[in-house]
Amino acid sequence: MEKMKIRLRTGIQRKDLVSVALGEEKADLVIKNGKIINVLSREIHKSDVAIKGERIALVGAAEHTIGENTKIIDDENFFIAPGLIDAHIHIEASMLSPTQFARAVLPRGNTTVLWEPLWTANVLGTRGVKFFLEEGNRTPLKFFATVSSSAPPASTHLITPAEEFEVDDIKEMLGWEKTVGLGEVGDFDKVLTGDLATHEKIRVAIDEGKTVDGSAPEMKGKELNAYVAAGIQSDHEAVTLDEAIERVRLGTRLVIREGSGMRNLSELVKVITERGLDPRHCCFCVDDKDIREIVDEGLIDYMVRHAIEAGVDPIVAVQMATLNAAEYMGIYQDVGSIAPGRIADILFINDLEKFFVQKVMVDGEIIAEDGKLVVEIPPSTYPGWILKTVNMKRTITPEDFIIKTDKKDKARVRVIKVFADQIISDQEVETLPVKNGRIPSDPAKDILKIVMVERYGKTKPNIGKGFVKGFGFKEGVIATSIAPDVHHLIAVGSDDTDISKAINRLVEIQGGIVICKNGEILGELPLPVGGIVSQDPYEKVVADLEKIHYATRKIGCKLPSPFMTLAFAGCPTLTKLKISDKGLIDTLGRKIVPLEVSF
Repeated sequence: MEKMKIRLRTGIQRKDLVSVALGEEKADLVIKNGKIINVLSREIHKSDVAIKGERIALVGAAEHTIGENTKIIDDENFFIAPGLIDAHIHIEASMLSPTQFARAVLPRGNTTVLWEPLWTANVLGTRGVKFFLEEGNRTPLKFFATVSSSAPPASTHLITPAEEFEVDDIKEMLGWEKTVGLGEVGDFDKVLTGDLATHEKIRVAIDEGKTVDGSAPEMKGKELNAYVAAGIQSDHEAVTLDEAIERVRLGTRLVIREGSGMRNLSELVKVITERGLDPRHCCFCVDDKDIREIVDEGLIDYMVRHAIEAGVDPIVAVQMATLNAAEYMGIYQDVGSIAPGRIADILFINDLEKFFVQKVMVDGEIIAEDGKLVVEIPPSTYPGWILKTVNMKRTITPEDFIIKTDKKDKARVRVIKVFADQIISDQEVETLPVKNGRIPSDPAKDILKIVMVERYGKTKPNIGKGFVKGFGFKEGVIATSIAPDVHHLIAVGSDDTDISKAINRLVEIQGGIVICKNGEILGELPLPVGGIVSQDPYEKVVADLEKIHYATRKIGCKLPSPFMTLAFAGCPTLTKLKISDKGLIDTLGRKIVPLEVSF
């Protein structure tokens, strides 16, 4: 595959910026009397900003840069801030294409994202990552990416992967213009045991001057030290204050997360508000967030507001959301601050405490006002290889989900315990009745079946079967093709017939979300782009999501993010007990464990 070249929006020459700063040429645009939130000096001060093309030429008195064709924005009521940066996001979790994601987040002041393309990489390989990265950079939103280190996300004795990246794939992708580092190294066991291929990936990234992102849930002490010593430079998996403190002390970038499945900001900002640690190595991410919550709350703009409410100084909160992330990504000479030479991605804010973004400037042009885009972003189209990724070798039947046992009356089984607002899960052991040599679910005790079906046509298919607790409904099925990071088909429910119907429907629509009860499809959301993303405008996706959320409530599920909760019950890299197409995974022990436990 040829080396990727994406033009960074930099049509203006640096020498032209010099001429404007000296007054020898005139600016295209001058912002007068703005109250600059200066994340470099950590202060607010009044100043003009002169812009030539898409870059800032001068911050200071700018009368000498104004000519007869210079556009003036003069409103001393505005605070002006750099565009916001998400330091770690799987955009696919929004269920949107890069184009539609950009349409949704730009009006809220989110102008740059660091995309971790782990979802796409594991479904569509390097050409899928390249396709989406190019698509994203045809929008005003600045898409940067890490190179997925975890394709596959776990050892093949635990899962059946669709794609397997070699070190040469990593080297090639690190050479792409918009890749800034190695993506989250989630298989930390390989790091700690000295796996040569894993350490070679890290070495290559460091030698290229790129970052190395971590993913170390619940890791601490000597293991965390060893992980950091291997070259890991950030972690977004801290959930407790103690975990956050240890990561800052050890020199990793603390990436504070507030997404759909994990809401950790209130606890983690205590490193600043209660413990008084230096915030310069802290930044924000959402990791995974569905589009309904993005529309209702925002992206990093929500985190800035939330941090301010939690007691973080507003200037510090903006600094964490801009400069800190830009410095970590190595793009601080382009974005992250309002300073000469930087790209003019600037937010106009009328109330700093509430942090409502009134206007958004990208590349020196206003592209959104009052929460609405004022520019058109053309839709994208997709080739067949992106739209046809669910390839089952046969139709699924109810008999596929029978769980047999040699026990007579009752069986002790491992149960995945899920939690609201968490993507980790625990293990419990429950005793279930045995009926005719089979172990059924027990909805009265909130114990349902959970299954995962291999979707890439590589097996007969493999079907992993188990039990789960925490969804809270008694009848019906929720099924989806979203299951980070391998994205097989996963379903939860009590009735085998409904489970098979929902799984077969996912195959028919080439991925998405399906709600079924008593043989009837109550709601569905097709996600045919890789089986994880919609082609539709985000407004339609929001409306469709509302309908299927209504369907989940109709079957009795009260979880705030049931689809994300289900998806991460099949994630082989997060603690503690998960389901795969090969069975139950003890993710800490990195092994398949039997469903039944001895009395």
